[in-house]
Amino acid sequence: MNYRTDLLLAATAMPAASGTKTMDILIKKPISRIEMTYTTTKVLATNAYGVPACIPKIELVDGSKPLHSLCGYTNQALAYYSRGNIAMEQGIHIRTQEECATYAIDFGRFLHDPLLAFDPSKFPNPQLKISWNRAACDASVATDSLEIWAEVFDEKMPSPIGFLSAREIWSGNFLAENSVNEILLPEDEVIRQLLVRANYAGYEPAYQVDIAKLDEASGGAVIFDYQNLDKYLQRMKSRWQVIKCPFTGGFDGGAETFYIPQTEYDAWINGVAEGADGATHVGGASCRGGKAVMHSTAGANLVGESGGYLPWHTFQFPFGNQQDPGDWYDPTAKRPRLRLTSNTAGVSGDGNVVIETIHRY
Repeated sequence: MNYRTDLLLAATAMPAASGTKTMDILIKKPISRIEMTYTTTKVLATNAYGVPACIPKIELVDGSKPLHSLCGYTNQALAYYSRGNIAMEQGIHIRTQEECATYAIDFGRFLHDPLLAFDPSKFPNPQLKISWNRAACDASVATDSLEIWAEVFDEKMPSPIGFLSAREIWSGNFLAENSVNEILLPEDEVIRQLLVRANYAGYEPAYQVDIAKLDEASGGAVIFDYQNLDKYLQRMKSRWQVIKCPFTGGFDGGAETFYIPQTEYDAWINGVAEGADGATHVGGASCRGGKAVMHSTAGANLVGESGGYLPWHTFQFPFGNQQDPGDWYDPTAKRPRLRLTSNTAGVSGDGNVVIETIHRY
C-alpha cells in the first residue's frame, strides 16, 4: 500500500480547561498531512465566539524553530482556500451535543503530494504543540477531547524538495481609521500565498481593512494594489469556491448567537425548522461578519447549511499558479512590505498576517 493513516493521539480528554499538548513526532517516513479534531460538549444555547477560538495556537516546531504556527481561525482559513469545497466543522451547535471542528497542517499542494511533504528525519526534534481553551466559545463547557491523525507515505517513498510551511508573521490590533499598518515580509523563502485576517465581530473584514498593497522597497515594484477590498471580494468570487458548511442550531427561546465561518456581508444560513412552532429567523439584515443572531421558540432546532465567502474574516492573496512552485513569489533581496489601511472599525478589531512558504531541505 502506497499510503497509510496513523493515529497519533486517540480521542483524549484534556487534563485542564486550557493548556498546551506537546507531542514528539516519532514517525520516520514522510508525512503529507496532520489533522486534529477538537470536540467540546455544549452547555449554553449561545456562543460567545466562533468555534476556532477554542484552539488559540497550532505549532509544529523543531526545537525553538517554528515550522507551522497558526491560530485556529487562520489554520482553518488556509484549509478553506487551499483545498476548496470542504467543511472544517461538524456544524452542530445544540446544548448537550458535541461541537466538533477539524484543523490541519497540509504539507503539500494536495494530499499525498510527492514533491512537497514533511520528512521528520530531516529534523533532530520535531514536535507538535496544540494549545486549547475549552470554554472560549461556551463559558460553561466542562467536557472536551482531542484526536490527531497523520497521513503518511508508506510503500511509496517520495523524494520531496521540502514542505509547505504556514506561519503568522504579524498579529495584533489595527491602527486608527485611515492609518496604514505596515508589515515587512521575510525574504528567505518562496511565498505561495498570503492571508490577511481582519476581525471585528459582526462585521465583514473590509469594515476593518479596506486597502491592501504589497510592494518592494528595494526596486519599487508593486505586486498588488487593491484600493477596495469589497471590490476585490466580488472579483474573486469567480475564482474562490463558495464555502458551504453543515449548520444545526438549537434554541432556548428568544435570541441565540451562532458564529459561522463565512464572514462576508451577505453570508447566509439556509435550513428548515424542527419542532413545534419552530418559526426561526435571523435578526438584522444578514449573517454579516459570520455572526448570526437567530430567533426561535424554545425547543426548536434549525437544520441546514451556512454559505458565503471569506473564512473567519480572512482574505487570500495567491501568488501565481498555486500548483506550480516555480510560479510563486520569490522575495529574495526585494524587501517586500505589506501595507493595510484601516477602515471604519479602526482600533476596534484585530487580525493576523499569514504567509505560506516552501521550506526546502
